[in-house]
Amino acid sequence: MKKTILYLLLFAFYCAHSQEAVSYLKVRHIIITGNKKTKPFVIHREMTIHENDSFPANEMDATLLQQRLNIFNIGLFNEVNVNIKNWEEDSLDLIIQVRERWVIIPVPIIKFADRNVVEWWKQYNHDFKRLQYGAQVNWGNISGRNDVLQMGISFGFAQRLDIGYSIPQFNRRKEQVGLSIFYTMLRTKRIAFNTVDDRLAFMDLGKSWQLQKIEITPQISYRRQIHNTHYFTTGYGLSAISDSAFHANPNYFLGDKRQQYFKIGYTFVADYRNVRSYPTGGWLASVNFMNYGLGFMKTRMTTLGFQLSKYIQWKKHPRFSAAAMIKWQFSWPLKQPYNLQYIKSFGYEENAVRGYELNVIDGQHFLLFKNEYRFRVFSFQLSKIQKFKGKNAGILNSSMAYLPLNLYLTAYFDAGYAWDRYFTENNQYKNKWQFGYGMGLNFVTFNSRLFRIEYSVNRYLKKGVYLHFEQPI
Repeated sequence: MKKTILYLLLFAFYCAHSQEAVSYLKVRHIIITGNKKTKPFVIHREMTIHENDSFPANEMDATLLQQRLNIFNIGLFNEVNVNIKNWEEDSLDLIIQVRERWVIIPVPIIKFADRNVVEWWKQYNHDFKRLQYGAQVNWGNISGRNDVLQMGISFGFAQRLDIGYSIPQFNRRKEQVGLSIFYTMLRTKRIAFNTVDDRLAFMDLGKSWQLQKIEITPQISYRRQIHNTHYFTTGYGLSAISDSAFHANPNYFLGDKRQQYFKIGYTFVADYRNVRSYPTGGWLASVNFMNYGLGFMKTRMTTLGFQLSKYIQWKKHPRFSAAAMIKWQFSWPLKQPYNLQYIKSFGYEENAVRGYELNVIDGQHFLLFKNEYRFRVFSFQLSKIQKFKGKNAGILNSSMAYLPLNLYLTAYFDAGYAWDRYFTENNQYKNKWQFGYGMGLNFVTFNSRLFRIEYSVNRYLKKGVYLHFEQPI
């Protein structure tokens, strides 16, 4: 980094005093170091400049920063540095220094049967029988091509097996086509069979299985440009419910105890965020389409959606940033199986208005707005602490030293509307504007993991402290 600053100062002096100032700089060589596992072409694929390319000299800072962010967004490295070497007149070499993350990460599974911690704690009195426990192994970068093998098995509230493999660059020649396939097998003795008073209603009838399900989902991705990706999805699902669950809600599978479907879908994502794990600048846009049943099966549903997110960082005070999102989801026909409600309703993962964590709001369509203002309280990394250098070389040479810890103070306002013309009984929150606001703390750490603790108030002045593990926007 010190060498980079020195080169920048020398370059500025040269431009100010030379009659024939250099207008373009040519990259002779790109040298990558620190990639013990990752193939060099995986890193080259993310860069917008390559050997023998030229770029405007007055845009050097922005160009080098963009290369650094692009490489960091691969998700394989704890730290990325882009430096200059052998600068001679209008030519130079680029040195890419990376520090790889851990590739094999065993993670204990401790999940709630419920959608979030607060629902488990308040509505079900933190009943430990509702916990799902097991283990998951994420083996990343197996072949050095940023491919990932995922295996997980869990017991308790539900028995579940997940196996998946994905590789973003399947064709080595052009490095544009990716492939993934995921398989899920699930069975549970407790099932959320309906929505009553805007909350999930569970039934527990002892030892019999209330729901059994298998699903397999292959997907092909096409990424000609590094920021734009097309996803083509297919899949097959087979599910069955018990007689008791069928009698409790005949519309769970629309009048049948079994559900079988094929699905096809397409998603386009334009991702220009600066850091994808927790963006503070740039934007993201996506369009999605999915059809269940292909027009000839009993389960028939089509969804269409759009999302636009914008992130702004204050240049004068980079600790301050803001984020905004609008998301629209539409589906047809109006008569739909209850078990697919999570796709186009509020209350599931990021499709939620904060302040309604105890609720789900069913519908066939929704419109969601989110706004968040952030202040970075501190950014901590062990390797950057001066007193650790020298005496603790062993620690600083390990991946542990490069795991970040960032803390953000946030304030937010969400608003959303869910349209429902089919599931109309016993629920009051749909077909009305709902909104929530509050403040929170966001912790971003180990392999870009996010932990949020928020205090929210909704339209009806119901207040609460909520915990989350996914990005809000």
